[in-house]
Amino acid sequence: MLTSWVTAAPVATPSDSIDNLTKESSYNPSVQFAVPQKPIHDAYKSKVFMNSEEFLQHPDLLKNALDTAILRENTSVVRFLLPLYDRLPENQRDKTLGEYAHAIVASADGQYAQAEQQLRALLVQNPEYAPVRLQLARVLAKDGQLRDAAKEIDTLKQTPDMPNETTQYLEQFDHYLVKEQAWKFNANTYYIQDDNVGRVPQQRQYGYWRFSEPKSAHGVGYDLSAQKNMSLKGHWATRVNVSTSGKFYWDAHDYDDLQTHAEVGTIWRNAKREISVSPFYERRWYGSKPYSHNAGGVLRYSEILSPKWQVWGAWQSAYKKHDKRQFLDGANHAGSVTLVYAPDPKQYFVMGGGSGYQAAKDKSEAYSQTNARVGWHRQWKNTFDLTTDFNFLVQSRHYQAPDFFNIKRRDKEYMTRVSVSSPKFSWKGFEPRLNWTWSRINSNHFYYRYKNHRVFIDVSKQFK
Repeated sequence: MLTSWVTAAPVATPSDSIDNLTKESSYNPSVQFAVPQKPIHDAYKSKVFMNSEEFLQHPDLLKNALDTAILRENTSVVRFLLPLYDRLPENQRDKTLGEYAHAIVASADGQYAQAEQQLRALLVQNPEYAPVRLQLARVLAKDGQLRDAAKEIDTLKQTPDMPNETTQYLEQFDHYLVKEQAWKFNANTYYIQDDNVGRVPQQRQYGYWRFSEPKSAHGVGYDLSAQKNMSLKGHWATRVNVSTSGKFYWDAHDYDDLQTHAEVGTIWRNAKREISVSPFYERRWYGSKPYSHNAGGVLRYSEILSPKWQVWGAWQSAYKKHDKRQFLDGANHAGSVTLVYAPDPKQYFVMGGGSGYQAAKDKSEAYSQTNARVGWHRQWKNTFDLTTDFNFLVQSRHYQAPDFFNIKRRDKEYMTRVSVSSPKFSWKGFEPRLNWTWSRINSNHFYYRYKNHRVFIDVSKQFK
C-alpha cells in the first residue's frame, strides 16, 4: 500500500480580509473633536426673574441678559432670549450681538457650516473682535478643520493686553490641535500555547494519505500600530497608517508569522462624517521567509446618524502575489457595512456584515465569502470598574472548483471572543485583559475541519 507523509504548510486560505476594514478597536463612541472648554467667567451672580413680555419692555436688560448668557455659554438661555431679542425694533438691537447669538445656537445644534459662515461675516465687519474669532476657531476644530483653527488661534495670540485666563486657554487649545495631529501608537502582546500549530487535520488518514502528528508550539503574539493625521486646508487631511502583527515561536520557527501593512491616504471629514481613500501595501513572512505581498486600495466611509447611531462602510480591492506558491496569486475584493448603537456613554452594540471574493490561478483555491458579526462593549460601575467585550462572527466560504482530493470545498466558520479588563490593574499605562476565544470550522473537506478554544491574557498600551 502506498503511504505518503504530509507536513502541514501555511494554511492556503488567507485571513479574512474584511477584518482589516472593521477592526474592533476602530470604533470610538466619542468621535466628535473634543475641543477644550472655554473658562467660564463668574462676573454675574445676581438673578432676575422676568417673563417674555417683561423682557420686551426692558430692551437694555434683555440685551445684557443675552450678552451674559453668551459669555457664560448658557445655550439654553440664549435659545430662550434670542427670539425675544429678534422681536425688538431694529434701533433697539445690537446687530452684531444678534448675529453672534445666532452663530452660537447654530454651533450648539451642530450646524457648523452655518455657524462658520455667520462668524466669518462678523469678522469681516469687526476683524478685531476676539470673542468671535475664538468662537470661529472652536467651530472650525469641531468641524474637522484643524489647520484653519490653528491659524485663527495664531491670530488671537497677537491680540494686545490679553487676560492671563484667555492666554492660558489659547495655549491649551493650541496644545490640543498639536496633539490631534501627533503620532499615536498602540501595542499589544500575548502568550501563545498552540497544541496544533500546523493545523494537522483531525482525520489522520484519507485514502492512501496519512498526515503527521500535531506539533505543539510556544511563543508570543504581538500587534504594533502607528497613525498620524496631517490637516490640510479646509476639511481635507492626510492620514498615515503603519502596522505590524505576528507570532513568534521559540520552539517552532517554521511557523513564525510576520505581516506588515502601510497606507497613506486622503481624508475629507467634518463633524458628522468622514470619507477616505488610501492605497496600501502589505508584506508577509512565514517561517522567517518571504511568503506574499498584497497591494491595493481601500475606501472608507463613516457617519454619525444621531447621538446614538453611527454607520461605517468600507470597500477594499487588491492583488496578492506569492513568492513561491504562485498558484494562489489573484485579485481580492471585500466590502463591509457596520452599524453601531450606543444607548449611553457606557456601552455600545455593533452589528455588521460583509462579503468578498478571493481569486487564484488555481480555481480550487478561489472562493467567495460572506460574514455577519455582532458585538457588545460595556463599562460597569462596580468595585473594579470592569470593562467587558463580547464579539461573535460567522462566515462562510464557497470555493470555485474541486481540489487535489476532488473535493469542492465549503466552509462555515464561527468565532467568539469574550474579554474582561479593569484600569485598576494597569501599570504605567500597560493594561492586562483576560480573554476567552472559541472557534470552529465546519467543512465538507476533511483537512479543514477545526475547533479550538483558549484562555489567555494580553497586555496593551496606547502611546500618545
